Amino acid sequence: MPKVVDHEKRRREFIKAAYETIREEGLAGTTVRAVAKRAGFTTGALVHYFGDKDELIRLALEYSGEQVRERMNAANQACSGRAALHQVLVEALPLDKRRSANWRLWLAMWYHSESNQDMRAEEKRRYREWTKRLEQPFLQSVELGELPPQIDISAEVQGLIAFIDGLGVQHLMSSRRMSSRQLMILLDRYLDRIYGAPS
Repeated sequence: MPKVVDHEKRRREFIKAAYETIREEGLAGTTVRAVAKRAGFTTGALVHYFGDKDELIRLALEYSGEQVRERMNAANQACSGRAALHQVLVEALPLDKRRSANWRLWLAMWYHSESNQDMRAEEKRRYREWTKRLEQPFLQSVELGELPPQIDISAEVQGLIAFIDGLGVQHLMSSRRMSSRQLMILLDRYLDRIYGAPS
């Protein structure tokens, strides 16, 4: 009797393997052969599930987003207002190996979005989701009295996104890489500018 293959499960195994390969080897070192080997299958088995390498990379980036999303959702549920915003932003910064790897994946999406329509659409979707995620604790902060009702939440969110993007890119790409402690100090100072220093 022929073995029954769970095709969806195998497809997810390939996507996870691609995510791990990009995280450890970088985009340049991510080949179809390397991903297939990590997943424990042949290259022929892998290409059966994906149209091309770009599709596999895009899905690996989506997988990365799922991991980050779960942790940020947990942060939002554990607290609210400024505390929730702080926890979400801590998860977003490249403070350790895992989060730095996710940043490398995000930068890979930026690079690919210049020439790949699907990747560009995914990048835009991620930014819309990120914007809404940051708006939530700001709205909670207004309700809790941590921020004044007249605050321009949209402007603050856009400024904060630019700030986090700048820290992430500088940390990964600059020769003068900041330590995790320095990143946290800058984050706290930025939030103090919005909320005022804790008493």
